[in-house]
Amino acid sequence: MKISVVMASYNGASYITEQLNSIDNQSINPDEIIIVDDASTDNTVSLIRNFFDNTDIDGKLVVHEKNMGYKNTFLEALQYAGGDIIFFCDQDDIWQENKIERMSAVIRDNEGIKSLNTSYKLIDSDGNDVAENIRNKKRDKDSRLLYNISLNDILAYNAAMGCTMAFTKDIKDLLVEHINEIKTYNIPHDWMINIIAAMNNGLFMLNEPLIYYRLHDGNTIGLNRADTIGKRIADYEDIANQKMDMLKLLKETDRSVFFKEYDHMKLMVKSYYIRCEMLERKKLFGYLRSFKKFKLKEVMDYKSMLYDLYLIARRK
Repeated sequence: MKISVVMASYNGASYITEQLNSIDNQSINPDEIIIVDDASTDNTVSLIRNFFDNTDIDGKLVVHEKNMGYKNTFLEALQYAGGDIIFFCDQDDIWQENKIERMSAVIRDNEGIKSLNTSYKLIDSDGNDVAENIRNKKRDKDSRLLYNISLNDILAYNAAMGCTMAFTKDIKDLLVEHINEIKTYNIPHDWMINIIAAMNNGLFMLNEPLIYYRLHDGNTIGLNRADTIGKRIADYEDIANQKMDMLKLLKETDRSVFFKEYDHMKLMVKSYYIRCEMLERKKLFGYLRSFKKFKLKEVMDYKSMLYDLYLIARRK
């Protein structure tokens, strides 16, 4: 079973050597590491080349002349991967030494798994442990070691960050088959893979922390929540557009699933626009009446609703 690791790098000189060394020190090494650098302006590329010169793992490095963005860079790197199991990897984390061995064994021993996500531990820029935050607790709240994630759940929220995941070649092949359309969607690359896996009941969570996720000022995607009404509205407008692109993804890859999920997804999109309107009006009771009137219970979680009400009450 061939194993690929896929990375997109950009100005990662501060941490990339430590991450690459944690891959080189795995209990089972990958067969190849694919890295596409997105026009770094520091010495990231030279550090990668130095690593490849000093490891027995096959390496491929592609360097962009101009910046293409993290999603397109990951998607390009993915097209070069030849593994039966493919691991996404960020440039600034640290892998526990049994990550590849553990996840590969779980996928091998459970035929239905197409994408496997794990939990993680948080570290700061110096590698020190960081206290658990709300989002990490949410992902780890299920006490089961290994469990399935439904399509409805993954259409609402991603299962975990892409740096925790591994997926099978058939999912990669389907994504690459539709690569030109998929590049235009406002959906992170890892989320698209999890959605595609969930279409056939193949999305799973392994409730073990197998990476140290590094928090620092240069993270591409942060863990912070919008703290004003204006930011919340901007987030919701972006999410509504994202959900429309998810419908396009379903239609592009499996029309039967598209027709099955259409009404649910349209209601989800509508719910975000309603919430934007109610937040803009800053009316607590109007928000609650809309929740009941449009029957949004099936597409909205109460914690999110309560946070909206909190922002309205603060009137900020």
